[in-house]
Amino acid sequence: PYHVALLQLEHDSSFQMHSPFTRMEEFLAVVIEGFAKGAPKHHHLVFKAHPLENGRSPLRKIIRRLAKENDVFERVHYVRGGKLAQVLDPARTAVTVNSTAAQQVLHRGIPLKVFGDAVYAKPEFVSDLSIDKFFAQPIRPDNRAFKDYRRYLLETSQVPGGFYSARGRRQLMRQVVDMMLDRNDPYDALASGQVAPRQQLRVVT
Repeated sequence: PYHVALLQLEHDSSFQMHSPFTRMEEFLAVVIEGFAKGAPKHHHLVFKAHPLENGRSPLRKIIRRLAKENDVFERVHYVRGGKLAQVLDPARTAVTVNSTAAQQVLHRGIPLKVFGDAVYAKPEFVSDLSIDKFFAQPIRPDNRAFKDYRRYLLETSQVPGGFYSARGRRQLMRQVVDMMLDRNDPYDALASGQVAPRQQLRVVT
């Protein structure tokens, strides 16, 4: 059995501006110490690197040192690459500062602990236990509440797609046009029950 810690880029604004930490090492220390105190002795802890991690911060070295200091060296691991879904599916719990990947955790109904400010940090599905108690007795998120929250985001502020690939940009542009040209604010439209279907445009290049 293992727990997952979702890492972020130390220099990213979400980490620097919306968390209690100034360095990733501070987060690593809190998590490893909590794991050593609270998790069952046969459990493991897996730190999953951010996909864009470039080695600017010596995370593997820091993790190894902190694991030794807390006598859990054989139970703590650092993983780069691979698909997040394959790491999350068997996980017992997940912890993060405020990674957006945590929404994949909640989608799977996995207990989640966050340390920073995040749009998904709601009491219905994010633990308020101390980190050691969280590892010892995690509580699953309220799946129904998360589904309501997810639907709210999808109807008001989230658009499928991305900026890192041509395919993602095409997917994005198919719907963002509607959102920009619609006279109605998406939040007001949802509250009034008048959410309009979004047009499906095909971008011509």
